[in-house]
Amino acid sequence: MNTINQGATGASAIFLKSWQLYQEIIKHNYMFHREISVAVQKNLIAFKPEQPLRILDLGCGDASMIFPLLSTDRVSKYVGCDLSQPALDIAHRHLETHQIKHQLICDDMQRVAQEQPANSFDLVLSSYALHHLNSINKEKIVENISRILIPGGWFVLIDIFREPSEDRAIYMRNYMGKIRDTWSNLSPESQSLIINHATEYDFPEHTTFFQSLWQRLGFNPENVLAKHTWHNACLHVKLS
Repeated sequence: MNTINQGATGASAIFLKSWQLYQEIIKHNYMFHREISVAVQKNLIAFKPEQPLRILDLGCGDASMIFPLLSTDRVSKYVGCDLSQPALDIAHRHLETHQIKHQLICDDMQRVAQEQPANSFDLVLSSYALHHLNSINKEKIVENISRILIPGGWFVLIDIFREPSEDRAIYMRNYMGKIRDTWSNLSPESQSLIINHATEYDFPEHTTFFQSLWQRLGFNPENVLAKHTWHNACLHVKLS
Protein backbone atom coordinates (compact mmCIF):
# COMPACT_ATOMS: atom_id res chain seq x y z
CA MET A 1 0.00 0.00 0.00
CA ASN A 2 1.47 3.36 -0.98
CA THR A 3 1.87 6.26 1.41
CA ILE A 4 -1.05 8.21 -0.07
CA ASN A 5 -3.43 5.34 0.54
CA GLN A 6 -2.01 4.82 3.99
CA GLY A 7 -2.64 8.46 4.75
CA ALA A 8 -6.18 8.27 3.45
CA THR A 9 -6.82 5.13 5.47
CA GLY A 10 -5.42 6.80 8.58
CA ALA A 11 -7.60 9.88 8.07
CA SER A 12 -10.68 7.69 7.60
CA ALA A 13 -9.87 5.78 10.77
CA ILE A 14 -9.50 9.01 12.75
CA PHE A 15 -12.81 10.28 11.36
CA LEU A 16 -14.59 7.02 12.14
CA LYS A 17 -13.36 7.07 15.72
CA SER A 18 -14.40 10.70 16.19
CA TRP A 19 -17.77 10.14 14.52
CA GLN A 20 -18.50 7.10 16.68
CA LEU A 21 -17.57 9.07 19.78
CA TYR A 22 -19.92 11.90 18.79
CA GLN A 23 -22.71 9.35 18.28
CA GLU A 24 -22.10 8.21 21.85
CA ILE A 25 -22.38 11.81 23.08
CA ILE A 26 -25.70 12.14 21.22
CA LYS A 27 -26.94 8.76 22.46
CA HIS A 28 -26.37 9.72 26.08
CA ASN A 29 -27.68 13.26 25.46
CA TYR A 30 -24.67 14.91 27.06
CA MET A 31 -25.07 18.02 24.86
CA PHE A 32 -28.86 18.11 25.12
CA HIS A 33 -29.53 17.28 21.48
CA ARG A 34 -32.98 15.89 22.33
CA GLU A 35 -34.28 18.93 24.17
CA ILE A 36 -32.75 21.33 21.68
CA SER A 37 -34.17 19.46 18.68
CA VAL A 38 -37.67 19.52 20.19
CA ALA A 39 -37.48 23.26 20.92
CA VAL A 40 -36.14 24.15 17.46
CA GLN A 41 -38.61 21.88 15.65
CA LYS A 42 -41.52 23.45 17.53
CA ASN A 43 -40.56 26.83 16.14
CA LEU A 44 -39.66 25.68 12.63
CA ILE A 45 -43.10 24.08 12.20
CA ALA A 46 -44.54 27.60 12.22
CA PHE A 47 -41.96 29.03 9.79
CA LYS A 48 -43.50 29.38 6.30
CA PRO A 49 -45.58 26.21 6.87
CA GLU A 50 -46.85 26.02 3.28
CA GLN A 51 -43.50 26.73 1.64
CA PRO A 52 -40.52 24.38 1.11
CA LEU A 53 -37.33 25.93 2.37
CA ARG A 54 -33.90 26.58 0.90
CA ILE A 55 -31.45 25.63 3.65
CA LEU A 56 -27.74 26.24 4.19
CA ASP A 57 -26.20 24.05 6.91
CA LEU A 58 -22.81 25.34 8.08
CA GLY A 59 -20.64 22.62 9.57
CA CYS A 60 -23.24 20.02 8.68
CA GLY A 61 -21.26 16.89 9.54
CA ASP A 62 -23.33 13.88 8.52
CA ALA A 63 -26.47 16.08 8.10
CA SER A 64 -28.23 14.18 10.88
CA MET A 65 -29.25 17.37 12.71
CA ILE A 66 -31.64 18.46 9.97
CA PHE A 67 -33.88 15.38 10.15
CA PRO A 68 -35.26 15.92 13.68
CA LEU A 69 -36.03 19.54 12.80
CA LEU A 70 -37.96 19.41 9.52
CA SER A 71 -40.02 16.90 7.59
CA THR A 72 -38.42 16.10 4.26
CA ASP A 73 -41.23 17.74 2.27
CA ARG A 74 -40.27 21.07 3.84
CA VAL A 75 -36.83 21.06 2.17
CA SER A 76 -36.66 22.29 -1.42
CA LYS A 77 -32.86 22.65 -1.47
CA TYR A 78 -30.23 21.66 1.05
CA VAL A 79 -26.65 22.93 0.88
CA GLY A 80 -24.33 21.54 3.51
CA CYS A 81 -20.63 22.12 4.08
CA ASP A 82 -18.05 20.49 6.28
CA LEU A 83 -14.29 19.98 6.31
CA SER A 84 -14.68 16.19 6.58
CA GLN A 85 -15.33 14.34 3.33
CA PRO A 86 -16.14 11.07 5.17
CA ALA A 87 -18.84 12.95 7.10
CA LEU A 88 -20.23 14.34 3.86
CA ASP A 89 -20.27 10.84 2.36
CA ILE A 90 -22.55 9.76 5.21
CA ALA A 91 -24.63 12.92 4.73
CA HIS A 92 -25.04 12.10 1.04
CA ARG A 93 -26.41 8.66 1.86
CA HIS A 94 -28.83 10.11 4.41
CA LEU A 95 -30.09 12.77 2.02
CA GLU A 96 -30.35 10.37 -0.91
CA THR A 97 -32.41 7.97 1.21
CA HIS A 98 -34.83 10.77 2.02
CA GLN A 99 -34.82 12.01 -1.60
CA ILE A 100 -33.75 15.51 -0.64
CA LYS A 101 -32.19 17.62 -3.36
CA HIS A 102 -28.79 18.57 -2.03
CA GLN A 103 -25.33 19.94 -2.62
CA LEU A 104 -22.52 18.99 -0.26
CA ILE A 105 -19.30 20.99 -0.19
CA CYS A 106 -16.06 19.88 1.45
CA ASP A 107 -14.66 23.26 2.39
CA ASP A 108 -14.34 25.79 5.18
CA MET A 109 -17.77 27.12 6.21
CA GLN A 110 -16.55 30.72 6.10
CA ARG A 111 -15.57 30.40 2.47
CA VAL A 112 -18.78 28.57 1.59
CA ALA A 113 -20.91 31.28 3.22
CA GLN A 114 -18.96 34.00 1.43
CA GLU A 115 -19.53 32.35 -1.95
CA GLN A 116 -23.32 32.03 -1.69
CA PRO A 117 -25.46 34.56 -3.64
CA ALA A 118 -27.29 37.28 -1.74
CA ASN A 119 -30.87 36.54 -0.65
CA SER A 120 -30.55 32.89 -1.66
CA PHE A 121 -31.68 31.03 1.50
CA ASP A 122 -34.73 30.97 3.72
CA LEU A 123 -32.98 29.24 6.60
CA VAL A 124 -29.36 29.05 7.71
CA LEU A 125 -28.52 26.47 10.35
CA SER A 126 -25.32 25.98 12.30
CA SER A 127 -25.11 23.31 14.99
CA TYR A 128 -22.12 23.13 17.33
CA ALA A 129 -19.77 24.61 14.73
CA LEU A 130 -19.33 28.38 15.15
CA HIS A 131 -17.61 28.06 18.53
CA HIS A 132 -14.55 26.70 16.68
CA LEU A 133 -14.01 30.13 15.06
CA ASN A 134 -12.21 33.03 16.67
CA SER A 135 -14.19 36.21 17.35
CA ILE A 136 -13.10 37.97 14.15
CA ASN A 137 -14.17 35.06 11.96
CA LYS A 138 -17.44 34.65 13.86
CA GLU A 139 -18.27 38.25 13.03
CA LYS A 140 -17.37 37.74 9.36
CA ILE A 141 -19.52 34.63 8.96
CA VAL A 142 -22.52 36.28 10.63
CA GLU A 143 -22.17 39.20 8.20
CA ASN A 144 -22.32 36.72 5.31
CA ILE A 145 -25.28 34.91 6.84
CA SER A 146 -27.12 38.23 6.94
CA ARG A 147 -26.27 38.83 3.28
CA ILE A 148 -27.44 35.45 1.99
CA LEU A 149 -30.69 35.25 3.98
CA ILE A 150 -33.83 36.67 2.41
CA PRO A 151 -35.72 39.34 4.40
CA GLY A 152 -37.71 37.42 6.96
CA GLY A 153 -35.24 34.51 6.77
CA TRP A 154 -34.13 32.66 9.87
CA PHE A 155 -30.72 31.90 11.29
CA VAL A 156 -30.87 29.08 13.85
CA LEU A 157 -27.70 28.88 15.92
CA ILE A 158 -27.17 25.85 18.13
CA ASP A 159 -23.93 26.14 20.00
CA ILE A 160 -21.94 26.34 23.20
CA PHE A 161 -21.77 29.69 24.98
CA ARG A 162 -19.82 30.82 28.00
CA GLU A 163 -21.75 32.08 30.99
CA PRO A 164 -21.45 35.85 31.61
CA SER A 165 -19.19 35.21 34.63
CA GLU A 166 -16.77 33.00 32.67
CA ASP A 167 -13.73 33.88 30.64
CA ARG A 168 -12.38 31.11 28.42
CA ALA A 169 -10.08 29.70 31.11
CA ILE A 170 -12.88 29.47 33.68
CA TYR A 171 -15.25 28.03 31.08
CA MET A 172 -12.69 25.35 30.23
CA ARG A 173 -12.21 24.47 33.89
CA ASN A 174 -15.96 24.23 34.47
CA TYR A 175 -16.95 22.37 31.31
CA MET A 176 -14.03 19.95 31.31
CA GLY A 177 -14.76 19.22 34.96
CA LYS A 178 -18.37 18.46 34.01
CA ILE A 179 -17.17 16.01 31.36
CA ARG A 180 -14.92 14.21 33.84
CA ASP A 181 -17.60 14.09 36.55
CA THR A 182 -20.78 13.28 34.62
CA TRP A 183 -20.02 11.83 31.17
CA SER A 184 -19.59 8.50 32.88
CA ASN A 185 -20.70 6.30 29.99
CA LEU A 186 -17.58 7.30 28.07
CA SER A 187 -14.25 5.66 28.70
CA PRO A 188 -11.42 7.74 30.25
CA GLU A 189 -9.70 7.61 26.84
CA SER A 190 -12.79 9.05 25.13
CA GLN A 191 -13.13 11.75 27.78
CA SER A 192 -9.49 12.70 27.25
CA LEU A 193 -9.97 12.92 23.47
CA ILE A 194 -12.92 15.29 23.94
CA ILE A 195 -11.10 17.42 26.50
CA ASN A 196 -7.96 17.69 24.36
CA HIS A 197 -10.04 18.64 21.31
CA ALA A 198 -12.00 21.28 23.23
CA THR A 199 -8.91 22.75 24.84
CA GLU A 200 -7.29 23.28 21.44
CA TYR A 201 -10.24 24.17 19.20
CA ASP A 202 -13.14 25.59 21.26
CA PHE A 203 -13.59 29.35 21.57
CA PRO A 204 -17.14 29.90 22.83
CA GLU A 205 -18.38 33.45 23.35
CA HIS A 206 -20.80 35.01 25.78
CA THR A 207 -24.24 35.48 24.19
CA THR A 208 -23.63 39.22 24.62
CA PHE A 209 -20.86 38.98 21.99
CA PHE A 210 -23.48 38.71 19.26
CA GLN A 211 -25.96 41.33 20.48
CA SER A 212 -24.43 44.33 18.72
CA LEU A 213 -23.99 42.20 15.59
CA TRP A 214 -27.71 41.38 15.43
CA GLN A 215 -28.63 45.04 15.75
CA ARG A 216 -26.11 46.24 13.18
CA LEU A 217 -27.02 43.56 10.63
CA GLY A 218 -30.77 44.00 10.80
CA PHE A 219 -31.77 40.96 12.87
CA ASN A 220 -34.34 40.88 15.61
CA PRO A 221 -33.09 40.68 19.19
CA GLU A 222 -31.86 37.27 20.20
CA ASN A 223 -34.63 34.75 20.87
CA VAL A 224 -33.36 31.86 23.00
CA LEU A 225 -35.30 28.72 22.09
CA ALA A 226 -33.55 26.43 24.57
CA LYS A 227 -30.79 26.74 27.16
CA HIS A 228 -29.26 23.80 28.99
CA THR A 229 -26.11 24.68 30.91
CA TRP A 230 -23.70 26.00 28.23
CA HIS A 231 -25.77 24.64 25.32
CA ASN A 232 -28.09 27.13 23.65
CA ALA A 233 -30.39 27.20 20.64
CA CYS A 234 -31.07 30.73 19.42
CA LEU A 235 -33.26 32.10 16.65
CA HIS A 236 -32.43 35.27 14.73
CA VAL A 237 -34.82 36.68 12.14
CA LYS A 238 -33.49 38.97 9.43
CA LEU A 239 -35.86 41.91 9.45
CA SER A 240 -34.67 43.70 6.30
